[in-house]
Order: sequence, then structure tokens, then C-alpha cells
Amino acid sequence: MNSLEHKKIIVTGAGSGIGLAIIELLYPNTQELLAVDISLDRLQQLRQRFPKMKGLLRADLSQKSGVEKVISWVDQHWKQVDFCFANAGKAEFGPFDRQDWKTMEELFQLNVFSPIQLGLDLKKSFAGPHFRHVITCSAMAYWSVPGYSAYSSTKAAVLRWAETVWSERDGDWLSLAFPIATNTAFFEEAGEEIPKAFPIQSSTWVAQKMIRGAIKGKKKIHPSLLFQLMLWINARLGGIRQIYQQIELVKFRGWIVKQTQNQ
Repeated sequence: MNSLEHKKIIVTGAGSGIGLAIIELLYPNTQELLAVDISLDRLQQLRQRFPKMKGLLRADLSQKSGVEKVISWVDQHWKQVDFCFANAGKAEFGPFDRQDWKTMEELFQLNVFSPIQLGLDLKKSFAGPHFRHVITCSAMAYWSVPGYSAYSSTKAAVLRWAETVWSERDGDWLSLAFPIATNTAFFEEAGEEIPKAFPIQSSTWVAQKMIRGAIKGKKKIHPSLLFQLMLWINARLGGIRQIYQQIELVKFRGWIVKQTQNQ
């Protein structure tokens, strides 16, 4: 972490979960931090906990104007950016046939378009000599989980975009992190009493892996060695993904039955 001393770093979705854990780990080494979140209450809590932080910005990244606000702040306060952790995101849980176009539009803007455009704008105008843009993707970019059709499609889109950028041999500035289920408010915000996927990691562990991966310049950051092993075994022997999806399908169907009974 010492290599981050005085580095200028942006963290979106900074008020809770993985974003908050990233702030907690970065703050002892640099106060040149811009914390971005949609919640004013969470930003005020950040100010109390981290009084020397350079900036706090309320921005709704499910709207195009959110990215514009971040870029405007940087333009007014910094000449360059060293790292950006584009962590803001949202999940939706439920049967695929209950989705609507408005929810899908906001979800893709928040999870796909905003982190991509933020990285492109920063790279174009404010990239330091070793600028790195880290997008919080998801293990669901590889493996779909019943109930998360909209959410997993956004993460798969980010992965396909990044792999195309890397294939053009112009992506040394870009990293993707693939956390598995994380012990945050992720599930509560995705829906009422939704089943939690297995296994679950702590947000601090994920944040540590993301920061260290960013420092090392890794393109793909996998906080879970278990998930990497499962990917490897499934690619060679098959069957692992199907077994996992069947377990989650049972939980998903149980959730639907419970929701029907409560109506």
C-alpha cells in the first residue's frame, strides 16, 4: 500500500460495501481521494470518518450526468488521476419475465455505460503516467445464476467489452475485478429476502485483492481462489457450473414460492 502514497484516486460507490472497504484501506496512505456515492447520508458519514479526504461528490451514475459531474470535479481540483475504482453498481433479482425496459436501461447505464465512459474520459484528459481504471465486474460475468438475468447480462457485457479492448493491444490501463458473493448490502438491495449465493467473502478481503491487483497492473483480478479453481475444473472436466446452477435454482424456486405465499 505504501506505493499509493499521495496518489490521486477516485472511488465510486464509496459509501458502502466494497467501495467503503477500498476507502478504509487507501486513507492511511493517501488523502487525495474522491469518494463518489448516490447517498448524501453515506457521504456525510464518510466525511466524519475520514475528515482529511480531498473530496466527496454526490452523483447518480445511473444517469449520464453522473459521469459528467465526476469529470467536472476532477477538472476543477486535479491535473491528473492515478487510479479509479469504478465500483458503483446495482443488482436486480427476480424472474426474467418480470423485467421492464426502464429498469434494464438504468441497470445498463449504471453497471456498463458509466464505468466504461468514466474510464475513457479519464484516460483521455487526466491519465497519469501509470493510470489504471478498475471496474468491479462479477463472477456472474462467467457463470449465470438463476434470478440474476439482468444483472449478470450487464457484467457479461463489461467483460466482453474489456476483452475486446485488450485484444486491440491498447488496454494496459484497464482492470476488471470478479468478486463472488460479498458480505455487503448487495442482496438486501437487490430484492426482498432474496437467497444469498454461495460462497460469500468479506468486502475487506475483496478490496485488498482489488487494490493489490491494481498496483501490480493485473488485467483480471479474482479475489476468490476457489472460484478460479472451479473455473479451471469446469473448463477441463465440465459439470461444476451445472451443479452450482442447480443448487441456486432450488433456492430461487423456493424464493418464488415464498413471495407468492406472501402476496
